[in-house]
Amino acid sequence: AGGVKLGVAFLDNPPSTLRNRIIAGMNVWGTHGANIRFTEASLSTAEVRIARGNSGYWSYVGTGILSVRQGATMNLQGFTINTSDAEFKRVLYHETGHSAGCPHEHMRQEIVARLDRAKTIAYFQRTQGWSAQEVQQQGLTPLNERSLLNPGGALPPADHTSIMTYQLPGSITIDGRPIVGGNDINETDFA
Repeated sequence: AGGVKLGVAFLDNPPSTLRNRIIAGMNVWGTHGANIRFTEASLSTAEVRIARGNSGYWSYVGTGILSVRQGATMNLQGFTINTSDAEFKRVLYHETGHSAGCPHEHMRQEIVARLDRAKTIAYFQRTQGWSAQEVQQQGLTPLNERSLLNPGGALPPADHTSIMTYQLPGSITIDGRPIVGGNDINETDFA
C-alpha cells in the first residue's frame, strides 16, 4: 500500500548536483501513479547502485537488483551534469524502468517478428560491438508474454513509442519501416 521505496547510491561519488539530477529523473516514474520512489542511500543499504563506467547503459531488471550483493546494478556510462537533457531523459528513464521491473518492450513478439535476423545482427555488431549471441539475447528473442503483468487484464499491443523500446531503423525491419522507440515515458509506460 505504501508503494516501493528504493535506495540509490553512487559508486564513484559524483557531485551532489549530478546525484540530485539523477534521483529526480528516476522519480519521474512515480509522478503518474507508478507507486515507486527513489531516495539517496548509503552503499550498504541501497538497492540501486549506479556506476558511470565504460560498459555502456544498462540495469538489472526489477527484483533482479536484489540478487546483486556488491557492485553496480545500473550503469550510466559517462553521465555528467552536462549530459544533454534529451539524452539524460532517454537513457535514465529507460534504465530506471528496468530497475522498476519493466523489460524491453521491443522484445515483444509483435516487434521481434518485424526484424530481419541477419540485418539486425549486423546492425548491432556494427553500432554496439555486440556478438551475434548478444543480439539474439537483447533483441531477437521474444519475451514470454505470460511473464508480463497487466493489471487491466489482457495485454495491449506492443508499444512502439515506449521508453522501453529501442529505436530501430527501417533498414533492419522486414517491412522497411522503423521502430520509432521512445524518448520519454508515455502513458502506456506509466500504466
